Amino acid sequence: MYMTLNLKSVSTAFAVVAGGLFASSSPALAFDWKMASGYPDASYLTQSLVTFLDELKSETADEIDVTLHNNQSLVKLQDIPSAVRSNQVALGQVYTANLGNQDAMFTLDAIPFLAPDSDAALALWDAQEPYFEEWFAEQNMRVLFPQFFPPQGFYTENAVETQADLAGLDMRIYSNSTQSMAELLDAQPLSIQFGEVPQAFATGLINAMFTSPQTGIDVQAWDFTSNYNMVGAMRTKLIVVINEDEFQRLDEAQQTLVLEAAERAKLASLELSNQVTEAQLATLTENGMAVSFASDAFKVELQRVGEQMTAEWRESATPEQRDVLDAYLASRD
Repeated sequence: MYMTLNLKSVSTAFAVVAGGLFASSSPALAFDWKMASGYPDASYLTQSLVTFLDELKSETADEIDVTLHNNQSLVKLQDIPSAVRSNQVALGQVYTANLGNQDAMFTLDAIPFLAPDSDAALALWDAQEPYFEEWFAEQNMRVLFPQFFPPQGFYTENAVETQADLAGLDMRIYSNSTQSMAELLDAQPLSIQFGEVPQAFATGLINAMFTSPQTGIDVQAWDFTSNYNMVGAMRTKLIVVINEDEFQRLDEAQQTLVLEAAERAKLASLELSNQVTEAQLATLTENGMAVSFASDAFKVELQRVGEQMTAEWRESATPEQRDVLDAYLASRD
């Protein structure tokens, strides 16, 4: 009897040890995810995502394989945050301007001349990132990296030299900040979704818009406008996020690889946006548009608009939001 019990104990112990050895040597789980984004194949925003996703697959030895559904083919741009939150898709490209009515922090980068160049855009992101991380965490999402839009300007039928040339125009806006800017410039703001811009111009609903060269190319602005006046002004952004539940399914090594790839994607995306801006302006010219740069007088007018908008933003902001603005401004002193 004693010998029988001892053999059973030995057998059980061996099974436990063997099971542990097997578990420790088992391969990491493989993940087959979907990602939703809003822009066409040719957009540098899409190309940046493709590079990031290819790197994830390569760095994890095919353990993470993400299928990109871009150009709003799976989820409309404005619906991507809820799609990631509910895990309809694991990853998504969030257009921050669409969230401006939920939190004023999403409008800060759209204030003209607050963060007009690459260095300033990165500094503003550094100040905003902890705030965004907390905000998206409450929505069951994790921030991965931003994608920066190029400098922006005005698409119009006639040339723009000063603020007076925009007065009375029906201007497409895409956020609370661009609405305020249009009103301060005496234009008539209208909220039009990205995919509806060509039809809005064709039907006469709008006759001006303020956006990047990239967006103008994406909607083929030369079909309905003749002039592009580059003013720089801001580097607004998208934020790439992942569903937190899916992120937590990754093992520690996989999580590290994702975050490291995201950090590289942040810098690569900004550099790519800088590289393509000159080529984009050339594309507008090649398609018959007259491209110009803001006059000194117009820059002064826009600077005043930006200062007024910054003061108004600060006045309505929460203490936590003001802390972010102050941290950014301190970093630029």
